Amino acid sequence: MSNTENSALIALSELKNLEANRVADIESAKQAKADSERRAREEAERRAREEATRIAKDEADRLAKLAAEQEARDREERLRLQEADLRARAEQEARLKEEQMRLDAQVKLAEKKAKPVWLYAILGVLVIGLAGGGYWAYNNAQEQAEQDRLDKEAAAVAKAVQEKKEAEQKATMDKLMAELKGLKDEQDRLESKRKELEDQLNAATDGAERQRILDAQADLDKKIADNKKKQGSKKTSGSGGDDKPAKSKGGVSVTKTDDPLDGL
Repeated sequence: MSNTENSALIALSELKNLEANRVADIESAKQAKADSERRAREEAERRAREEATRIAKDEADRLAKLAAEQEARDREERLRLQEADLRARAEQEARLKEEQMRLDAQVKLAEKKAKPVWLYAILGVLVIGLAGGGYWAYNNAQEQAEQDRLDKEAAAVAKAVQEKKEAEQKATMDKLMAELKGLKDEQDRLESKRKELEDQLNAATDGAERQRILDAQADLDKKIADNKKKQGSKKTSGSGGDDKPAKSKGGVSVTKTDDPLDGL
C-alpha cells in the first residue's frame, strides 16, 4: 500500500471521527437543551404550585381572621346583652324593694294612728244619707247599661247584615270579573286568530283558498262581535248598584258607587 492510500485512509478516518464528534456534539446540545427546558418547566410548575399554595394560605388566613373578628363581635354583643339584662333586673328588683318598703311604712303609720269614735258616727250618717242617692245612681247606671247593650246589639246586627250584603256583592262581582276576564282572553285569542287569517289571505294565491280564508274571517268577525256584546252586557249588569250621595272632602265632590267596574 502506497503512502497516498495511507494518507487517504487517515484523512477518511479523521473525517469520520470529526463527523462522529459533530453528531455527538449535536446530540449533546439537544440533550442539554431538553434538560434545560425540562428544568425550566419543572421550575415554573414548582413556582406555580408555591404561588397557589401561598394564595390558598392567604385566603385561609383572611377567612380565619374574619371569622375570629365576627366571633369577637358576637361575644361582645352577647356580653352587652347579658349586662343590660342583669342591669335591668337589678333596677327592677331595687324598685320592687323600694315600693315594698314604702308600703310597709304606710301600713305601720296607719296602724299607729287610731281613728276617733266620732268618725264612725259621721261615717254612718254619711252612709245612710248616700244610700238613697246611691240607689238612684245605681238604677240610672243599670238603665244606661241596658240601653248601651241594646244599642250595641242593634249595631252588631246592622253590621252583620251590612257585612253579609257586602260579601254577597263581592262574590257576585268576583264572579262577574272572572267571566269578563274569560271573555277578554277569548277576545284576544280571536283577534290573534284573525291576524293569522289576514296573513294567510295576503299569502294565498289560489281562489278557493282565499274564499275559505274569507269565510273563516267572516265567522271569526261574528264571534268577535258576539264576544264584545257579551262583555258589554256583563259590564252593564255589574253597574246596576245604587249610587250613594256625593260627599265633599277638601273642596272636591266625590261620588261613591258600589260599581267596581266604574271606569272600565
